[in-house]
Amino acid sequence: MSGMIPRPADAAAQLVDRAATPSSISSTLRALAGYRHLLRNLVLKDLKLKYRGSVFGFLWSLANPLLMIVVYTIAFTYILQIRTAGFVFYLMLGILAWTFFASSLSASTASIADNGGLVKSVFFPRAILPLASVLFNLAQYLLTIVVFLPVMLIYYGIAPAAPMLLFPVFLLLQCLFTVGLALLLSTATAFFRDVKHLVEVGLAVLFWLTPIVYTLDRLPAGVQRAVMFSPMAPYITAYHNIFNDRAWPDPMTWTLAIGYAVLALFIGLTVIVRYEEQFAERV
Repeated sequence: MSGMIPRPADAAAQLVDRAATPSSISSTLRALAGYRHLLRNLVLKDLKLKYRGSVFGFLWSLANPLLMIVVYTIAFTYILQIRTAGFVFYLMLGILAWTFFASSLSASTASIADNGGLVKSVFFPRAILPLASVLFNLAQYLLTIVVFLPVMLIYYGIAPAAPMLLFPVFLLLQCLFTVGLALLLSTATAFFRDVKHLVEVGLAVLFWLTPIVYTLDRLPAGVQRAVMFSPMAPYITAYHNIFNDRAWPDPMTWTLAIGYAVLALFIGLTVIVRYEEQFAERV
């Protein structure tokens, strides 16, 4: 029986060998699948911490979008006198999608640097940390959308249409794009702490380069094309197409949405695989 228990030296050797084995994107993806329970627990822990001590708990995730709808409807319809049909719906679609994106990047950028003790003492795929931040914010977004979409569709009398079935597809593409950036930025922040501050500035600028509080048709043709190449523009434009216009996104929107997602995810995975063995020394 004792022969089945590895000696300390053998166990240490196995750990050294595993650490010394060159990582690859495929091995990292397999490792993430193997640690999916840890990933799930991290997301659930963050959700519980967010509402710990709150009387209504997760119900706040349902109340917040309703309050936002009321506030924006009053502000834009009655105070600013914006009479564009469905503008509040248009605005909220963009703001909620943007909030998911920006909150994910803000939380994930320092996810590795802020967990130095964990990174130095426990073996696990480092990509789990930024990925958990994105999934936590995705859960928040989904809880919001569950309330927001039915309320807006009923309020504006918008009948369900076939293009709306594309919502999960573009949300998945946005998630992949966000995860890719999260992997890249969290890796960079482990080496350069200033990245976190640059991200906040970049997000503030990028917000106004994305068609959220304005519509593309109000811009000159040349500016429209430039804005469409903004990183979040194809995803938010797709949401506007399928819900506000009940129309299929055009080929350019598809191309940019898929292209940005694939490129960001590939670069993010490549970078974190290349540098994750140095994290313990840097954080």
